[in-house]
Amino acid sequence: MKIEDEIQNIENAMERCSKMEEQNSVSARRILSIVLVLTITLITILFFSLMYPALVPNTDLKFQIPDTVLYAFLAIYTLTFSILMAVYRLHIGEAARLQHYIVGFMRVRVAGSNNTDGYQTEVRETLTTGAFDYIAKPSKEGKLSSPIPGHPGVDFTTSVLNKFLDSVEVVGKKGTSHNKPSQRDTNT
Repeated sequence: MKIEDEIQNIENAMERCSKMEEQNSVSARRILSIVLVLTITLITILFFSLMYPALVPNTDLKFQIPDTVLYAFLAIYTLTFSILMAVYRLHIGEAARLQHYIVGFMRVRVAGSNNTDGYQTEVRETLTTGAFDYIAKPSKEGKLSSPIPGHPGVDFTTSVLNKFLDSVEVVGKKGTSHNKPSQRDTNT
């Protein structure tokens, strides 16, 4: 296979990654638009149910929403908002990962298209080593991870539990701590 064909394959991969990244970005913008419309709808309903009767007390038209309907709408809005934000974070994370891959393909293309003596050794190795290593989130050793990443309620609960577990020391039956090294472990 010629080097021109290999470079063309890399260009095709970069183009496909760019298209997928654009699709994820468009989906993320669409989700934010839906959240904006839902929020404006919520504000309008809250205005008409709470503020309108106070602003216009002498009208014959009494617009009043029952409290149960209002609470149900707030619960549905909170659930929908949380799910849409989780999906939004998914799309943004995928777009970031694809952008990282595009840069990786660029690095490989630069390393592969230069055949001069300087590019045969350390420069080529430096350009290609770790070009596609993408770490979405740094791992937190000893901490709980969110079962539904991106869901605000679950993320908040997980962070509260992690803080609680950091402040609690588990003690066994014989008085040895499970969180801190015992005296025997520190002497070895």
